[in-house]
Amino acid sequence: MCRRQDDKMMQPGLNLEFARSERLDLEQALRVAAEAGYRHVEPYVYSEVALSLNSHLTLQTGSPYHHLNADRISASELNRLRGKLGLGFSAFDAHSSLLLPQLGVPYLRRAIDLAAEMECPVVMSDEGPLPTDWMTLDQGFDILCVSLEAVVRHAQKRGVMLLLENHWGLTTFAADMRGLIETVDSPWLAAILDMGNFLFEEDMYAAMETVAPHVWLAHAKTYPGGGSWYSLDLDYARIFRILLDAGWQGYCSIEMEGGEDASTAMPKSVALLQAAWAKATE
Repeated sequence: MCRRQDDKMMQPGLNLEFARSERLDLEQALRVAAEAGYRHVEPYVYSEVALSLNSHLTLQTGSPYHHLNADRISASELNRLRGKLGLGFSAFDAHSSLLLPQLGVPYLRRAIDLAAEMECPVVMSDEGPLPTDWMTLDQGFDILCVSLEAVVRHAQKRGVMLLLENHWGLTTFAADMRGLIETVDSPWLAAILDMGNFLFEEDMYAAMETVAPHVWLAHAKTYPGGGSWYSLDLDYARIFRILLDAGWQGYCSIEMEGGEDASTAMPKSVALLQAAWAKATE
């Protein structure tokens, strides 16, 4: 994790996205991260939610890949493991569809409860896809605000920050994302800046400036070995400078989406970001 402008040496955390392509379970991913020198990680958290719509129809969440099941994990055992490895959880990645409030709200509330139990300060999510064939942007905006307000109330009660990521749908564009956060207007809601996700903006750096005042956590996408979905030539030093100029005092984690083996991709990504941080803060 890197924090604050006066930290001249960045020590980034690690999002456990890399473990998906490596086919690693949570314990394996944690050991790889610890051996690579990381001290903070972000696992994917899944919550089991079943919604009874009427007497003969039920919706059930499902997840083909996650690190933690919020309803089946032993918090005490996991705390012992992370303590042994010298790791902390900087955030729980609990992507949920907040445009389906009946599922998305309880899903994130359960992740927030687990975060509070494990002293993890942050739960992060996106909004889920917008069904543009029958829902307008304005309608989706209203639904998302209802969901965010409900989750934020629970986050405040448990002392956990809720972060909204620029992903797709209603957060595809920076102005919409900033509007969502400012409409909810809570100190318990902030933004994640995923450095590689403003793909459809005419100027991605201008978009980052738009959301920078609300950014609490930055995800530095790196693409060692070529991107799994796409690759971007990002000016990380410029991005750090944008955040710092906006008063950012938050954190940064690496989200590796490249094809290279994690054992070599991790140190390359750290070195890349440390050099960019040094340039941004010189």
